Amino acid sequence: MRMATTNRSKLLKSECVKSVRKFFEKQARFKKIQAEFNEMKAQFYSDMESYFEAEQIEGATTFQSDEFADGDLQVTRTQKSSVEFNADKLEKALGKKLAKSVVLKQYQIIDMDGLIAYLKECDVDPNIFKSFLSVTKSVDTKELDRLEELGKITVEQVKGCYSVKRQSPYFTVSVKRGQDDGSWQK
Repeated sequence: MRMATTNRSKLLKSECVKSVRKFFEKQARFKKIQAEFNEMKAQFYSDMESYFEAEQIEGATTFQSDEFADGDLQVTRTQKSSVEFNADKLEKALGKKLAKSVVLKQYQIIDMDGLIAYLKECDVDPNIFKSFLSVTKSVDTKELDRLEELGKITVEQVKGCYSVKRQSPYFTVSVKRGQDDGSWQK
């Protein structure tokens, strides 16, 4: 019975060696193809960025050629952006009442022993009390949008209170099959 177990483990080991070798070879080939693709993608992005800039194309363009048997190729340039608000500037621009609903404040006590000793003295001065706190401000963008929709805040009021950060653009290629069916495939 022991012999059967030993032969079985040798059989499994030989199968595992084949599996490991096959996986390693496929992995190496995949990494090579992936590296080649990444190089081609970088060149494609560079070429498209230059072309879109030279031709002053904003969103998308279609390339037609008899070489494209599946249909016309459309290249779309996408550039995402995010808006970051300056809570202090926004607070000043909106005034106290509106700012309270939009600017979120988080207070953190940075010297609890000092605060306790001070409060025990009972003659509490708000300015001294605030010196023991650290305030973190953030903007509730959903509330800001809601107030803008209600007309309580205008775009002019928040102008200069935010910055727009643009991410690197990327390109997608789609195939438009036939002229009349309007179908697209990425």
